[in-house]
Amino acid sequence: MSAKTLSILAAVFLAFVGTFLAGMWTTYKEWWPWQKVSEAQTAWRSFRATGLFLQADTFARRKPDVPDERYVVHDAAAAAPGYMVINRFDGPTKTYHLDLLDDDGNVVNTRPIDYSRIKDGGSPGEFAHIATMLPDGSVLVVWDDAPGMARLDACGDPVWAKTDQIYHHSIERGVDGYWTWQSAIWNGGEDQRMIRFDPETGEILESIDLIDDVIAKSPANRLAMVVPEGYKFDRTTHYGDRADIFHPNDLEELMPEMAAAFPQFEAGDLLVSMRNIDQLAVIGRKTGEIKWAQYGPWQHQHDADFQPNGTITVFSNNTDRFRSSIIEVDPKTGQAHDLFDGTGLSFDSFIMGKHQHLKNGNWQITSTIQGRVLEVTPEGRIVREYNNILDDTYNTLVLYSEHLDPGYLTTVPQCAK
Repeated sequence: MSAKTLSILAAVFLAFVGTFLAGMWTTYKEWWPWQKVSEAQTAWRSFRATGLFLQADTFARRKPDVPDERYVVHDAAAAAPGYMVINRFDGPTKTYHLDLLDDDGNVVNTRPIDYSRIKDGGSPGEFAHIATMLPDGSVLVVWDDAPGMARLDACGDPVWAKTDQIYHHSIERGVDGYWTWQSAIWNGGEDQRMIRFDPETGEILESIDLIDDVIAKSPANRLAMVVPEGYKFDRTTHYGDRADIFHPNDLEELMPEMAAAFPQFEAGDLLVSMRNIDQLAVIGRKTGEIKWAQYGPWQHQHDADFQPNGTITVFSNNTDRFRSSIIEVDPKTGQAHDLFDGTGLSFDSFIMGKHQHLKNGNWQITSTIQGRVLEVTPEGRIVREYNNILDDTYNTLVLYSEHLDPGYLTTVPQCAK
């Protein structure tokens, strides 16, 4: 073999090795070439399944025992009266909508949750995680992955909007205003603040910095947040630059009417959920002290709630275990149990999810990935359900739902356009 031939073969071999290593590196770093290949694979899989080009995890196959109808009442006498609010993904248009349903399942108002209406150049299909309804029928919205929080009217147009920061994961009512998480760059970064805002105007009324006002307060707080001595926080990290060490995804104020059931806490204290360390914690709002923290048995949890009986309940996603659960814990003793263990009730959402304890004792459960909302009795019996039907086989996401008691709405929203 001549020297020239060897040189050519060596060059081809080195080019092959270089291309292989470059491909491996872009895959490892999730850079642009790999992202595009991955997006193409996802689009093709979704098209084969549904005939639509959809993002990953926006659709799921309905189980055999799930109705093929959008709204089904199994026991009208046992269902809680009132409206159902559904924040859903619409597969055919690849956009997000909020529907208001009456007791019969009729949609009495629907509106787009369209990010392009609050930010020039924004995508109409930007992921809309939470949309909660105010008594006048307007809704508060956060987008999680894009800077923005807004109040939208009955037509989906902004009453006010803020696009200065990332507002994410949770909107919960407090005594004076509403609470959400705020971050400068992305919702999993280390720069996190608990903020209270005025729903009428969007004005920030209070801000509690997770690093400065909680973790730095004491070694005990740092230990509770699983932050080792000497760890250097970086508030400037972007997605993929560094591990998401907390992933805060819920924030709720202990209301005065419930405070007597929690003598170890004070009215105004804040219940938080840190998904990536499987932690629920109660933070003293006045002092920044972590008064209570527990890590599991919930796993990758969402939507922790104070309950009137002195317990805390949480949606445990149980990622990779194929069955989610609602877990109740007594913060005085640490004892916890699955509310529906042994009932046969089955739902599964490896991310997101919500639960709501209703006045009649029932529970409304949002199984986000399954695109399903269930109202169930304490015994786990389904009395009514909603499925975000895409076609004969698949549902698409229901990101959030809530039940509104009779009398909550001062006005049933109507779009005059």
